[in-house]
Amino acid sequence: WLAGKIKCGNCGYALMSIFNPSGKQYLRCTKRLDNKSCPGCGKIITSELEAVVYQQMIKKLASYKTLTGRKKAAKANPKIAALQVELLHVDSEIEKLVDSLTGANNVLLSYVNVKIAELDGRKQELVKQIAELTVEAISPEQVNQISGYLDTWDNVSFDDKRRGVDLMITTVAATSDSLNITWKI
Repeated sequence: WLAGKIKCGNCGYALMSIFNPSGKQYLRCTKRLDNKSCPGCGKIITSELEAVVYQQMIKKLASYKTLTGRKKAAKANPKIAALQVELLHVDSEIEKLVDSLTGANNVLLSYVNVKIAELDGRKQELVKQIAELTVEAISPEQVNQISGYLDTWDNVSFDDKRRGVDLMITTVAATSDSLNITWKI
C-alpha cells in the first residue's frame, strides 16, 4: 500500500519490494539494483516500515480529530488565504477603475480597458490557483474517511489503504537509519 510513495532516503529513487528466500520481504533501492550508483537504503523490512508509517499516520491524524484540528483542517493551507486576499485586492482595483469611468474620454477609456483586462487576467489566474489548492486541501469528511480506515486498518482492503495513504502522504523517504514523511495535510 506504500507503492509509489516510498523512496530511497539517499538518492530519492523508488524502493522496490524483494522477497528473501527466508520468507521476509525487504525494500531495496532501484538505483542501487540497476547500476550501484547509490549506497542504498540499508536493511529495511517492509512490514516493519509499514507499521511505523501506520503509527505516524495515526499520530498525524489525531491532531485533526480535535476541535482546533478541525478548524486547522478547514483552513490548512495558508496559500489559499493569501491568494484570497490578493483576489479581493484585484477585485477592489477593478471596481475602482469602473467607478472612475464616469465622464471619461476615449483616451482614458482605452487605458482603463487595458488595465481592467490585465487585472481580469490576474483574477482568473488567482481563481484557478485557489480552486487547485482547495481540491488538494483535506476536508473534515476526508478526515472522517481516513479515520475510519485507520481505525479498522487490519480489515481494510488494499485499495482503501492506498486511498488513505494517497490522501495523507506525498512521499516517504527511508533508509535503515531514518524515515522522512512528506505530508499532504
